[in-house]
Amino acid sequence: MLRASTQRYSVTRPLYSEDTFEDEHAKVYRKHKRLLDHFIQYFTCTSERAKNAAVSLLPIIGWVKIYSIKEWLLNDIVSGVSTGLVAVLQGLAFSLLASISTWYGLYAAFFPVIMYFFLGTSRHISVGSFPVLSLMVGAVVTRLVPDEGTPANITAFEGLTKDEQRILVSASLTFLVGLFQLGMGLLQVGFIVMYLSDTLISGFTTAAAVHILVSQLKFVLGLTVPGFSGPLSIIYTLESVFTQITSTNIHDLVTSIVVMVTVLGVKEINDRFKSKLPVPIPIEVIMTIIACGVSYAFNFSENHGVDVVGKIPNTFESPIAPSLQVFQMTAVEAFPIAIVGFAVAFAVAKVYSVKHDYIIDGNQELIAFGASNIFGGAFKSLAASTALSRSAVQESTGGKTQIAGLISAVIVLIVILGIGFLLEPLPKSVLGAVVIVNLKGMLMQVVTVPYLWKKDRPDCIVWVGTCLAAIFLGLDIGLAVGLGLELLTVVFRAQFPRCCVLANISGTDIYRDRKDYVNIYEPEGVKIFRIPSPIFFANIEFFRDKLKDAVGFNPLRILRKRNKAVKKIKKMIKKGELILTPNGLQATCSMPIEESEDESNMEDLDKPTDFSDLPIQVNWNAELPANIRVPPVNIHSLILDFSAVSFLDISALKGLKAALKEFIRINVDVYIVGCDPYIIEKLKNCKFFDDEIKTSIFFLTIHDAMLFIHESHPPKTVSAEVSYQHINSVSKSSGMKIQAMDDMKMEVEKNTKPETRFMQPFGRHYVVVRPLFSEDSFSEQHKKINRNHKTLRHHLKDYFTCDRNRAKNAALSLLPIIGWMKNYNVKEWLLGDIVSGISTGLVAVLQGLAFSLLASLPPGYGLYTAFFPAIIYFFLGTSRHLSVGAFPILSLMVGAVVTRLVPDNGPAANITGFEGLTMEQQRVLVASSVTFVMGAFQLIMGLLQVGFIVMYLSETLVSGFTTAAAVHILVSQLRFVLGLNFPGINGPLAIVYTLENVFGEIVNTNVADLVTSIVIMALVLIVKEINDRFKAKLPVPIPIEVIMVGVITEHDHISTKYMTLTLSNVSASCKSTQQTVIACGVSYAFNFEKRFNVTVVGEMVEGYEPPIAPNLEVIEESAVEAFPMAIVGFAVAFSVAKVYSVKHDYTIDGNQELLAFGVSNIFGASFRSFAASTALSRTAIQESTGGKTQIAGVLSAMMVLIVTVAVGFLLEPLPRSVLGALVIVNLKGMLMQFRELPFLWKNDRTDFVTWVVTFLASLFLGLDLGLAVGLGAELFTVVCRTQFPRCSLLANITGTDIYRDRKDYSSIYEPDGVKIFKIPSPLFFANIDFFRDKLVQAVGFSPLKVLKKRNKALRKIRKMLCNGELEISDRGLKVRQPSIDTSEYNNNSMEGLDEPIDFSGIPIQVNWNTELPANISVPPVNIHSLVLDFSAVSFLDISALKGLKATLKEFIRIEVDVYIVSCDVYIMEKLHRCSFFDDEIKTSIFYPSLHDAMLHILEMHPDHGDLEKDINITYEVIQRDSITV
Repeated sequence: MLRASTQRYSVTRPLYSEDTFEDEHAKVYRKHKRLLDHFIQYFTCTSERAKNAAVSLLPIIGWVKIYSIKEWLLNDIVSGVSTGLVAVLQGLAFSLLASISTWYGLYAAFFPVIMYFFLGTSRHISVGSFPVLSLMVGAVVTRLVPDEGTPANITAFEGLTKDEQRILVSASLTFLVGLFQLGMGLLQVGFIVMYLSDTLISGFTTAAAVHILVSQLKFVLGLTVPGFSGPLSIIYTLESVFTQITSTNIHDLVTSIVVMVTVLGVKEINDRFKSKLPVPIPIEVIMTIIACGVSYAFNFSENHGVDVVGKIPNTFESPIAPSLQVFQMTAVEAFPIAIVGFAVAFAVAKVYSVKHDYIIDGNQELIAFGASNIFGGAFKSLAASTALSRSAVQESTGGKTQIAGLISAVIVLIVILGIGFLLEPLPKSVLGAVVIVNLKGMLMQVVTVPYLWKKDRPDCIVWVGTCLAAIFLGLDIGLAVGLGLELLTVVFRAQFPRCCVLANISGTDIYRDRKDYVNIYEPEGVKIFRIPSPIFFANIEFFRDKLKDAVGFNPLRILRKRNKAVKKIKKMIKKGELILTPNGLQATCSMPIEESEDESNMEDLDKPTDFSDLPIQVNWNAELPANIRVPPVNIHSLILDFSAVSFLDISALKGLKAALKEFIRINVDVYIVGCDPYIIEKLKNCKFFDDEIKTSIFFLTIHDAMLFIHESHPPKTVSAEVSYQHINSVSKSSGMKIQAMDDMKMEVEKNTKPETRFMQPFGRHYVVVRPLFSEDSFSEQHKKINRNHKTLRHHLKDYFTCDRNRAKNAALSLLPIIGWMKNYNVKEWLLGDIVSGISTGLVAVLQGLAFSLLASLPPGYGLYTAFFPAIIYFFLGTSRHLSVGAFPILSLMVGAVVTRLVPDNGPAANITGFEGLTMEQQRVLVASSVTFVMGAFQLIMGLLQVGFIVMYLSETLVSGFTTAAAVHILVSQLRFVLGLNFPGINGPLAIVYTLENVFGEIVNTNVADLVTSIVIMALVLIVKEINDRFKAKLPVPIPIEVIMVGVITEHDHISTKYMTLTLSNVSASCKSTQQTVIACGVSYAFNFEKRFNVTVVGEMVEGYEPPIAPNLEVIEESAVEAFPMAIVGFAVAFSVAKVYSVKHDYTIDGNQELLAFGVSNIFGASFRSFAASTALSRTAIQESTGGKTQIAGVLSAMMVLIVTVAVGFLLEPLPRSVLGALVIVNLKGMLMQFRELPFLWKNDRTDFVTWVVTFLASLFLGLDLGLAVGLGAELFTVVCRTQFPRCSLLANITGTDIYRDRKDYSSIYEPDGVKIFKIPSPLFFANIDFFRDKLVQAVGFSPLKVLKKRNKALRKIRKMLCNGELEISDRGLKVRQPSIDTSEYNNNSMEGLDEPIDFSGIPIQVNWNTELPANISVPPVNIHSLVLDFSAVSFLDISALKGLKATLKEFIRIEVDVYIVSCDVYIMEKLHRCSFFDDEIKTSIFYPSLHDAMLHILEMHPDHGDLEKDINITYEVIQRDSITV
């Protein structure tokens, strides 16, 4: 229970773990809705819901009912006329950006407005053309109908002029944009606008302004410049402008300069004197009228060659149907146009809805703009959104509703039908000048870059990256790049959090980063580690690495050393070399110190240490017998602070479980504190707990765990002699005492060190007495160390500074062979490497043949892939066990590129290098070229040190991707298994078309191929199952693939390959080789190919062909596919290498691996090999047969060399159906990954979505696109988890200082007037609005609405006092006259209503909680204090910072005290850096804990409720009824 104290924090309660807390405080059972329940609720229809749906679809019904003709109509008419004039001018100007005739811009100011009038929810935005959208439409128009050259091959273009073709493209594109928007609205995905942060929109619109500026230069200068589209179009446009600069039309230039200078000058006057001007001076309209008059009078068009608007039809053109072919060609551009149009309109609408206190609906806005664009597109309109300047005119001139928009459309209608001819002499240079002048606001956004660079580097990167991408790659691609960057920054912030080791601040129960404070206490043998971030697939390895750095050792390495030591001790006791004495184990003789290199049964070394058969328990901290060395472990307890961990995914859960077990198995007690109850619930659901990891490791707070540890492991100091019934809770500076414990405390003070007194456990109780701290008072009392953080310049200087030592280390890292070769043990390792190399070489030969079929290449080239890359990797690779060569998924991805550029049927791609080459040679050229560019990508990534990218490929994504790849491989092998002949197909839906061909050709199945394949698959599967079940009893696995080669060859004259089983020694390998050679010989002797028409391997390449250079045209065509291949190849190899590096206790370097594979693939490509990585089966053979280093890899390459040069011709009779059958059999493991789906669905729906999306996208769109979609979905899920966290209202658990979700417990205490709100997530651009909405729901009112109501009320009170309608009495304000105007309080002026309340001019202070005078109503505010729990907020970006500041000010201005508790120190530093604090928001609102803030609140606002009835408590101490002090 809570009670205020005189600046004192006092707590006495039991010491709680999560288990004991749950036992004592019963939880309320809450039934969570299932997905089915949500669906039922969503699709259940009642008459009320139907009525509300109808009203929401026609928002006009809502505001028409309250429309005040008397007060609003005149304002709407004035606003409509003003906006209409601007809309006419902007329509003409923006049509130039769209590269269509000017009058079509007027259509965009008419048709969409009519539709939005009925469907839109905003009352103030002006719907019509928007420059950025017009520019994006123009890019599509000029791409399909260029100024020079032939238009796209579209049937509907036949018989149309160029202008008509452009109108068709523009109208069709607008129609499609509307369809996208309407679809998104119906799917209720209006929240997507959250992903477009202020930073991204700022960078994007700045780039758009640059594009617009450049596009208008041709009009301002009077030049004829063709339209360009696509990447680098801005460069080509500028090149064309500067090439023709000498042909500038001086009249156009002078006119433009005059217009720009005049308009800029008058706009500046409008801004400076806007408070004094009744309406802004419409300078653009005035200049347009003047320009029209002057142009007409002096005949600019004919006399001076000035390009003018020209003929404007005085009627509407007939509607047209959109072209489906245009839809197909523009769908990719239409989607970003739909997003940008909606995002801009929604952002502007939201500004005015907040200002005028009404609600807009994002989903309804999508429907409204979708319908508007569909309707407008049918009438040849441009894509519609809004323009901020036009909307500002509509609102600032008094517009109240969309009637103003309707009147503006009438003005446009009058211009079109009646007076449009007056605009025909208008020079286009004037329109261009007006457009450029209105870009000032967007171009000036560049000044935000220095601010972002100083305050928030990731946001700065998003701004610059979006801007540059949009400028140089085009607006559509730039938006996608910016969105990707933005999502990556969220993941990146969470991926690399600032982990730290905590220490106790002496004399308190507060724990902070030990590097930050002087006066700290770190108990001996205890480490407290904090990770301020969610834990997920991308940072679980980072977490584990940082944890090892924090404790100073690798627990897995210690465990293995201990298990090796136990094995050795048992062996020495058995031999009599060790005997048991009273002093422990003693050696019977002197023995040299030696390191055991016995690595047999490595799996057993990871298990818990087994002391059975040992006469004593080994004390690892004591001296061990001679020649046994085990690294010491200097801690007995590890505490993990999970207070900021807002979620765990499945990958993180597995990694965390493994990490905990490693520590537990070396006798380090692990405790997790501050863990979210929902995470604990998820751990239970996922069977996280077992015999080693118990639920008892979870504690409520760090201090609970520390007290428990001190009781379990008393400190080895003088204080250990003191009874554990003592506790001193005295801060060194405070000298406060608990009266009931004075005598015991004096004893403690005599016998304990000052810094340890606070840690003495009081039985099983948690007792704290210290000063009540705010962050300010805490900083004053506990001195902080001034730590100089390195700037980017220092990091760059450190990185590029080179000395002799760094150069030496760099050379060693670039050639890892130097490191392990120096330690090579010829005696112990060489034989194992030879055996392993020969075994792996035989498998590499057969896999090379099989996987070359996947790559659509002659089988012999698979042998090249098993040779050249392996040679290079020998020198550059860091893994000692990886077998480098072909990998089935990479081979399949190479095959997709090969068949796209050189299809089985039809002509090859138009590539110069193909001339004079056969189809096979063309395909080899393509494969080697794509391999070359893949290697180049890997090499560049290695040089850029971005090896960490493999972290973004989670186990879930890889599982879904490889399962889809297995299905692709299975389908691709059907034609070999069935003996069919049909062309290979690539691209999206290739698997569907391939299956269509298979079933279409099924009647032509070659029975010999089919029967042979079925027999092989059945027998191999059966024997593999036997191998798995009896692997403990079998000396070696049965090499069934090789055996089948011998049997089938003798009877059916068909040979096969050996692919996946582990071979144990050379003899088995030799036998396999002999059988393969015999099989091929028999097949050749009986001419099996001709007798049964079986397709065989065919002619093998003799020796090695000369090297070739990659083809630049092929590189250009295949670069997009090569990048995902580079990622997949590296990710698979790195994952396999990491498994064996952990197993054999050495380190691999991700960046060096990228370099190694990059060079390997570049070198291999030069010699006609295709993409190389590794295969798990082949690597398993290399390791399990005794391979110790890459010498085994070189020897395997030598075996391949022998086959290629000497005996390759013997493999020519090998049937391809056998290779296909064995490939299919070995897909079993990947295909069985489907079994993960039920587990994922039950325990982590988000990971389930990632798996399914990755699988389906890879299956139907292709592996390259599927990987991109899966990666995007995976990053998106991280953002989604943090975007929609489970916010909650907390309450005090009665009799404790613990606060939990009020819905979960019945025994809670909530002080009157206090709300405690927790957001368990970082705050950033995508969830700041969600946070604000949830906060408003939690407190029960909108603070901004209350503030505006109060300010309106004050305005009315002042007015009534001035008019004598109110008088001041003893009881407050009293109405003199009973008749009072019932209208809204001075609603004409909305400015100032969100400012702090000003009581000046009012003789008394208004009490808002009492009854106000008649006709003045203000919503009540039933809280006086709001506490925000930021314990799980790991970072804030600039958008969130602005939103948070605005929210706090809204509450503060309505006299609600706001407190932020448990805020991360780095967030505090950022708030100071970003000038977050001012006269309203003080640093004093921050408190180190929730209980500190609550005690302060209760002291400021004493709770006169049932507190004293519940517990008799003094101001000196807070304690539970059950504890007697």
